[in-house]
Amino acid sequence: YGHEHASLLCTRLFACPELPPSSSGSKVKLQKFIAYALHRTKLHPSAAFAALVLLQRLKARFPTARGSSSHRLFISAFMLASKVICDDTYSNKSWSIVAQGMFQLREINQMEREMCQYLEWELNVDPSTLSEFEAMVRKDFAGIGPFPTYILPSTKK
Repeated sequence: YGHEHASLLCTRLFACPELPPSSSGSKVKLQKFIAYALHRTKLHPSAAFAALVLLQRLKARFPTARGSSSHRLFISAFMLASKVICDDTYSNKSWSIVAQGMFQLREINQMEREMCQYLEWELNVDPSTLSEFEAMVRKDFAGIGPFPTYILPSTKK
């Protein structure tokens, strides 16, 4: 899809299961899933990095949680990041298509609500934070590892 490098960075930072749960009926690996989402939406790379910032916030809020579906978490964060960053954004029905039909519209709606609640509606990513985060990820995750873990500062005042 032409986004292999960006999707590889995402999967390295976002250490979750590579395959979706067997109940999903899909065998799409996370890196291909992310590459397809980036290709299909044609969003600016900052949307993907903003999604990763949101996922880092989620991890900081729930450090011991183990996600069973990295695909679900990524598409939820990517969808929210795009809605915050972009003026003209996709409908949730379109996000179901971007997710390759892995999630029905009602699931996409539920995933969006849950992610907002888990993040306590802290969905904005400061431009300087985003820029610094993207530079760190591009530098730190370019090689073969080992990879660092990031602790992002809280946005709570």
